[in-house]
Amino acid sequence: MLVIYLSLNNRKLGEEEAADRLEEIDENGDGNISWKEYLKDSFSMEEENEKNELIDFDSYDEEKEMIKSDKELFNAADLNKDGVLDSKEYVLFYSPEEHPEMLPIVLEHTLRERDTNHNGEIDYAEYIGETGKDRSREWLIEEKDRFDHLDENKDGLLVGNEVLNWVVPNSETIAKDEVDHLFVSTDEDHDDRLSYLEILSNYDTFVGSEATDYGDHLQNINHFIDEL
Repeated sequence: MLVIYLSLNNRKLGEEEAADRLEEIDENGDGNISWKEYLKDSFSMEEENEKNELIDFDSYDEEKEMIKSDKELFNAADLNKDGVLDSKEYVLFYSPEEHPEMLPIVLEHTLRERDTNHNGEIDYAEYIGETGKDRSREWLIEEKDRFDHLDENKDGLLVGNEVLNWVVPNSETIAKDEVDHLFVSTDEDHDDRLSYLEILSNYDTFVGSEATDYGDHLQNINHFIDEL
């Protein structure tokens, strides 16, 4: 029950964060985000081809690539193609990996970044990237095991959903890890249940957890205990 609760809570937190960002970016206060408003807020540019004097010359190409990727995400999230993102569409843009309709563009961006031979697949060398050559043998073995686990058809390559399983976080797995952490840290009598006293005596741990919305849900402790 707590895993399901935390999964839903994480999604709610993402939506709240997106709403806060929309309000910050929405310069004209119409409840929508235009590409121009986003560009001005995130890159201090009025037009995407503008050369910002504050950008270091060496990072200009990287900046242009970021703008290109963000515009593709913006267009994908603009479901009704009216040129602006409303509050629901902005959630898709803000956290694309959490929404199935955005996964094709997430996959496209991942391949653009990591598929160095441009064959539409990720091999092990591309998977570990340039930093792999500086890693320890133990790290390489661990990552090879992870790669092999992701490679469902065992052809030595990650394709399509195999790539998405790598780059898109599984909200249920994340929630389960957080719940496991809470129980290991606070289930003092090891009965696989959290009592009222265990929660109170480990208050700092719960305040630092997404499971309680960083302590907010402890304002209604009885409701939270019901979830346990």
